[in-house]
Amino acid sequence: MNILFPVEIASRELLYKVYLCHLLAMKGFNCYLGKKDFIWDLTQKMKDYIYIDKGYHEKISDKLYDQIKYNGGIIINLDEEGAVDYSNNSTLLNRYSEKMISKVDCVFLWGKYQFDLLKSNINQNNKVIVTGHPRFELLRKRFHLFYEEEVEKINDQYGNLILINTNMGFGNNIKGDDFIIDDYGGRFPNIREIIEFDKIKMREYVSLIKDIYPYYNGSIVLRPHPEEDLSYYKNAFNNYSKVKVINAGSVVPWIIASELMIHPDCTTSIESILLGKKPISFLPHTENQSIITDLPVRVSHRIKNVNELISFIKNKESFKLEINNIDKEILENNFSVLLDSSDMIVNKITSIFDENIESDNSNINLSDRMSLNYRSLKFMINYGKPAKLIRKKLSGFTRKTIKKIHAKCCVLDYDLSKVKVQRISDMLYKFSIN
Repeated sequence: MNILFPVEIASRELLYKVYLCHLLAMKGFNCYLGKKDFIWDLTQKMKDYIYIDKGYHEKISDKLYDQIKYNGGIIINLDEEGAVDYSNNSTLLNRYSEKMISKVDCVFLWGKYQFDLLKSNINQNNKVIVTGHPRFELLRKRFHLFYEEEVEKINDQYGNLILINTNMGFGNNIKGDDFIIDDYGGRFPNIREIIEFDKIKMREYVSLIKDIYPYYNGSIVLRPHPEEDLSYYKNAFNNYSKVKVINAGSVVPWIIASELMIHPDCTTSIESILLGKKPISFLPHTENQSIITDLPVRVSHRIKNVNELISFIKNKESFKLEINNIDKEILENNFSVLLDSSDMIVNKITSIFDENIESDNSNINLSDRMSLNYRSLKFMINYGKPAKLIRKKLSGFTRKTIKKIHAKCCVLDYDLSKVKVQRISDMLYKFSIN
C-alpha cells in the first residue's frame, strides 16, 4: 500500500518525515514524500492509499478529502500546528473541528491537553490517539547524529552565538499584508490586530539587537519565520557585521550551537528546552493577551526590558537551564515528550492496515515523471511572489539532503539500510524495501 506525505515547510518537516518513511517502508509500505501539490496530484492518480494530512483548513481540505475518499484513500491527521495557540484556542478548535474528525480515519494528537480540549468534537474515541509529534521526539540525544555535522559547521563559522528566532509571519509576510488579510481573515477575526502587533515586534526586535550588540562578543544570528521577508532585517542590520540574518535549514542545529536563544512567543522555545538550552522570551507589552501565543512564553525565562537582558547576557552563569515541575507538566500535557511518537504512529498505521499493505501498488509511469519534472523546472524559474514564498519554504528539499538523512538513518539503525530511496523528480521521492 502507498502512503503519501506532503511537505510544505522543509526546515520543519523534512527530517522527521524522511525518518517515518524509513520506518514505514520497513513494514512493507511504499512511501511517497513530496512537495504538497505533487502529492495532491498523486491523490488523484492512485487508488487505495494512505494520505498523511498535515493540517485541516475548512473548504480547502474538504475538497481534498472528498477526492481522497473517491479514490478509496485513507486519511490520517498528523498536524504541524498541534499545540501552540492563542489563549482562546481558536487555531486548535478550527484545525481539529468536529467536521474534520468525522471525515478522517485516524488522528494523532500532540498531548492530553488537546484531547481534553477536543472531547466534545470526538465521536469515536478509537480514532483519536495521543502520540506526541515525531519532530519533538527527534530532539532526544540518540537522534543528535542528524544534527552533528551542521552544528560543527555553525560553530566553525560563527563561534559563540546568540540565536534570535522571530515569528512575525503575519506582519512581515513575503506576500504582504493584503494577502494575510484575505487568506487568514476568515480564521482570525482579529487578524488586523495580529498584523499590527507583529509590526510592533519587528521594530522592537531590531532595536533590541542593536542595543545588545555592543555587549556580546560573539555573533548574533537572527532567524525569521520561513514566511517572513528577510529584506526588512537585512536592511536594518546592513552596518552590523556581527548580526547574521539566516533562515535556511532546520532551527535545531542552530539552537544546539547557540549559547542563548531569544524569542517573542515562538514554538522554538519548546525545542530549546528539549535540547537543554534556556529560552528567553522578550515580548513588547500589550493589553490584548489574545494576540499572544501564551504557551511558549510560560515555559521561557521572561525579560521585559533591554537593560535586564543586557545584565543577563553579561552573566553567563544565568544561561543554565533549570526545568521546574510546572514546565515539565506543560511539556508532557501539551507535547507528550516522554512518548516514543514515531513507533506509536508506525505501529498504529500498521495495525490498522496490516492485512491490506500489499493491496493496490499504483506506480508512477514515464509520462507522469516527465510531467512532474517539467513542473519542477517551471516552478524553479517562476519569479512571482507565490513561487518565491513556496521556494523559500521548501529550501533544503534536495536530493543531497534526502541522501544525507538516509545515510544518518542507516547509522542510527543498520536495518534501515534495506530501504531504497528513489528520486521521482525534484522534491518527490519514493521510499520502499530494496
